[in-house]
Amino acid sequence: MFSFSLLDAQALSPGLNQVSQWQQWAEQGLWPDAAPLPPTPLLPMMMARRLSAGARLAVQLGLEMLGRHEIDNAIFVSRHGELARSLTLLQGLAAANPLSPTDFSMSVHNTAAGLCSIQGKAALPMSSLAAGEGGLMAGLTEAVANLQAGYRRVLLVLFEGEIPAFHHPWIPATPPYGIALVLGDEEQGERWHCEGARIHGHAPALAQPLAFWRAHLLQQATCLLGDGRQEWAWRRG
Repeated sequence: MFSFSLLDAQALSPGLNQVSQWQQWAEQGLWPDAAPLPPTPLLPMMMARRLSAGARLAVQLGLEMLGRHEIDNAIFVSRHGELARSLTLLQGLAAANPLSPTDFSMSVHNTAAGLCSIQGKAALPMSSLAAGEGGLMAGLTEAVANLQAGYRRVLLVLFEGEIPAFHHPWIPATPPYGIALVLGDEEQGERWHCEGARIHGHAPALAQPLAFWRAHLLQQATCLLGDGRQEWAWRRG
């Protein structure tokens, strides 16, 4: 059966760094207005300044979980990755301007995973996934496969950064966020089972990571993860 135990979880977003704040978000569905990024004390100042907002939150969460658990494998998932930085590079090319070496080197999709490994001195297998609107399901599929392959603790970090205004006509804009999940295969912890998929042609109301995080916070018995084509039903317990 496609299942896992959720052993630890944490999330960060501007104005949302305490459990009580996230609980209010889950109940009301409202994002704080014009809030600053949460502190990222585990990141050196120069590294934090170079990172995009989403990657900064992802690396901070990854380092926190590496400090609390003996992680055997890590998976970083983002639909858009370094979209804003990539747009800046493309605009520079279009204007025939010289490219920033920092922007160029930090524009790859595995920026967050690589810097988390370096800063955390974590010599363990890490991967970076981009699966469109199905990012969480892709991450869970890889994580469960790794658990079945013998890894005891898998870290799954899901994050998105700021969506540039250029893309707003096509991509819904949400504040930057990061969600870190530590998964295991034992019966302890918050147990989740996938009950299968069905055809679902409507765009989901929330991105998969946010939908799961909301279900976790509200202690919902079921969670539906859609991608505009299919919808997977997950049951707690």
